[in-house]
Amino acid sequence: MKHLSFFLCLALLTACQSKPDNTGETTDSTSVIDDDTLATTLSTEGPQASPDNFVLIPGEQAGVVRANTSESQLIQILGAENVTKGDTVWGAEGDFYIGTTLFKGTPDQAQIIWKDEQHTRPEMVLIEAAAAEVDKAVPAASASRWATPEGLRIGSTLKEVEKLNGKAFSLYGFDWDYGGNVSSWQTGKLQDPDGKVYLNVQFATGALSPAQEQSYQTVSGDGEFSSANPVMQGLNPTVQHISLSFR
Repeated sequence: MKHLSFFLCLALLTACQSKPDNTGETTDSTSVIDDDTLATTLSTEGPQASPDNFVLIPGEQAGVVRANTSESQLIQILGAENVTKGDTVWGAEGDFYIGTTLFKGTPDQAQIIWKDEQHTRPEMVLIEAAAAEVDKAVPAASASRWATPEGLRIGSTLKEVEKLNGKAFSLYGFDWDYGGNVSSWQTGKLQDPDGKVYLNVQFATGALSPAQEQSYQTVSGDGEFSSANPVMQGLNPTVQHISLSFR
């Protein structure tokens, strides 16, 4: 749980704030959808409002979860059996949030942190590999269906993510509190055009050979490394956590 805690802390630190409009005043795009609007959305959006929607669009959606989707609406869309209310989401240093878990106990599990106690405005959606903890023994494969339209998902390799970003990015060294977290997309495609970050990922390696273990130590610790670093390329770690925030 330690790794998830600090991943959540880092993700919350980089989550975007309300976006200013052209007048310089802050606008709030997270007003709650009423039931009539939701019914219209369900009838007109098709797959967007389907329980089988696992599309991640940073800043916009995590499946059926949008910036103005409430917990009660999620129950209506996904069914009460797929929405666990009042669930614990662990934060940094033992802190925790009372959030909501979708598809609990399945490969598609996702957890929601809310901006408000009424659970009407999502702050962030967290998705992690099915393994209990992120460490060097975590397998690369995942049955989770969550993915961006470009194909970033749990289990994506560093090289694959680099291609999706269109350039090298920076990540923290392994084996410490923020180990394996992307620290900067370096203005690549995975960074929003507005300059903000709505997508955070954390990498981890699988089981290592003795030679790989020695290389691993050279990219461990509380420093930053380029994904183009030859050792990082050789280890080619995989995505084990994804967080998505909203505009």
